[in-house]
Amino acid sequence: MSSQRKFLYHFKNVRWAKGRHETYLCYVVKRRDSATSFSLDFGHLRNKPLYEVDDLRDAFRTLGL
Repeated sequence: MSSQRKFLYHFKNVRWAKGRHETYLCYVVKRRDSATSFSLDFGHLRNKPLYEVDDLRDAFRTLGL
């Protein structure tokens, strides 16, 4: 098992992660109408700082998604 320090080195969500593992956030935006749902958007964010992820979440909330 790796130490906490080693884990944080490899998986810290930094903008440029050269020599480290990268952090991905995958997302699917679905709209549900009655018993069915369909995808409106999907994608991934790679090595984004937390404030950019929060901006994306806020945009979806504004759209009512």
